[in-house]
Amino acid sequence: MVETRSALKRKAMEVLHPVPLEPATSHYWKTQKEMETEIEFRSKYGGGFIQRPDYHRLLGGVTQLIREGAAEWAFDSDGLRSFYWEMFTYSRYWCSQYSISDIDVLSDDQIRRLISSVDGFCVQMDWARLRPILPPTAAERFGEVLGELLIYLTVHERLFENPFWYFDGKVAPDDPDEDPKFGSKLKHLFDEFYKTNPTYGVLWKMQTQRLANSNNRHYGPNPEYGQYNAERHEAALAGFADDLLASEPFCWLLKELDTSELVSKRRDDLIDIFRKAVRAMIKCETWINGQPVLRGIKELGGIFHDRSKLVGLHPYCWRPRMDFWKGRKILVVSRPGLVYVDSINGYSPDTSPRAREIIGAEVLPMYILGDDAETQNKMEEDTEVEDKQDEDDEEYVQGRSD
Repeated sequence: MVETRSALKRKAMEVLHPVPLEPATSHYWKTQKEMETEIEFRSKYGGGFIQRPDYHRLLGGVTQLIREGAAEWAFDSDGLRSFYWEMFTYSRYWCSQYSISDIDVLSDDQIRRLISSVDGFCVQMDWARLRPILPPTAAERFGEVLGELLIYLTVHERLFENPFWYFDGKVAPDDPDEDPKFGSKLKHLFDEFYKTNPTYGVLWKMQTQRLANSNNRHYGPNPEYGQYNAERHEAALAGFADDLLASEPFCWLLKELDTSELVSKRRDDLIDIFRKAVRAMIKCETWINGQPVLRGIKELGGIFHDRSKLVGLHPYCWRPRMDFWKGRKILVVSRPGLVYVDSINGYSPDTSPRAREIIGAEVLPMYILGDDAETQNKMEEDTEVEDKQDEDDEEYVQGRSD
């Protein structure tokens, strides 16, 4: 059996630029003073001229377009997010069908190992202490939550952190032997390039991925090698699925199925998830590239403040008043956020390395027993006070009219 590591590696190496805690923008934002200067310049000289800073950024952006060949690989952040989102939705449905819901059917040691296997994305405490402070529905269906999280971590470790996994390492086209360590060797080479110069290291990796995945004549005059690698992508999917199904602790979360047809369908559906994951990874690598980093509890600051592009709430957190969760400690990052650090920015005229958000995190904050009742009482009190206002109350009438 393939063992799942107790602490999955989230970074291939230390990134040279910190991961921002605010969403990266795709535009250059001008200060108020710069905007006033630009308005004054245009009123004096008209709109037919360009100032030196803008010209410098424009020239850098055009140079980058020529250098990178971005036009052939054009995807914006929304496009990349849609590829990852598809993998995410299929993973959630798969777990709802094939994962156990209540992990209390497992032994204490199995539960302990499950929680340990998602360290960094789930607080490390005994299940007896964790269950009462989870949102109630999440506690009842925690097996599905863990199964889904383990799928994301496996995808990240096997694909995103090992971007050259599909290279065969042959020394000649007719070489019958492959080098299973070739992908790791290439990754080490990239790490050295990246430490030398992050921008050019990322550019090297991006162009390597583009050349290896040029599977039609839109990307290059000879698509043969790209088509060969596309076949290798497809051939690897069953192995990914079988390894995960057999691995501990993931296999403990699987339901007992009645028929061989259901067992086969479960495997086929998981293969399809990996197919979508490979597609999302290749799109990210050939368009923006950079260093892929997952946002766990630490990266999100440990506290849920409000929904944003960086973080949202799991559906099991639904409440009539969603501000119920503000300021709560994050217990589980059920879907880690994915960000590419030191990415290349495609059409942006700003050529400096930056972070590109692929998908935001989804979290389960702490639930304190009794808070729901207090919130409901407050809502009822607010309604009661509003209903009991006297129409002759001058302050009430003035306030309502305002």
